[in-house]
Amino acid sequence: MEKTKKTLTGTSLVGDSVNRERVKEDYYATPKEATESLLNSLDLSDCESFYEPACGEGHISEVLKKFYPNKDIHSTDLIDRGYGVGKIDFLKLDSFTRKFDCVITNPPFKLSQEFIEKGLKLSNKYVIMFAKIQLLEGVARRKLFNKFPPKYIYVFTERVNPLRNGSPIDENGKKWASTMCFAWFVWEIGFEGEPIIRWLKLKKEARHLT
Repeated sequence: MEKTKKTLTGTSLVGDSVNRERVKEDYYATPKEATESLLNSLDLSDCESFYEPACGEGHISEVLKKFYPNKDIHSTDLIDRGYGVGKIDFLKLDSFTRKFDCVITNPPFKLSQEFIEKGLKLSNKYVIMFAKIQLLEGVARRKLFNKFPPKYIYVFTERVNPLRNGSPIDENGKKWASTMCFAWFVWEIGFEGEPIIRWLKLKKEARHLT
């Protein structure tokens, strides 16, 4: 009996079932505990302003507000999802647009490099991207990393489950499951040297920095 062969699809590459279609506009939101884990490990209190350019429904921005309630947090998205300012194409923003101390987001993976490069132009201090560990692969991205090496790569020791269409559960009321490894990539403006690898434990109840 011939065995059925499975092929890698866009959905399987992001850790979804091969029977599912890829989410429209690549809207895989970041679980709040993933952002909390980072902010418990990386002190960004020296930043007065933050920019989330693919804010979705505020999954990252709301955590930033919780950790840094007195900071300027600006949120936009190409798609208007009722949070922040919609219909703003981050990649087409003029290079001389106002700068922010920290640009942080979960970009569409296929546009990760473009988001990083634009972020480096618009940030005074940090650029932080949530992405699959595969971001480290690729000839073009290797050239980017050689020119602008990230200072830190925070790798999760557990699986992080991106939220399809921003929802924490599927159509059956179950939490999403992922087979992919995710990490936070942190660039510090002006940094030169070898990236530092750190590990994050995904905690549902995260403590705040004091």
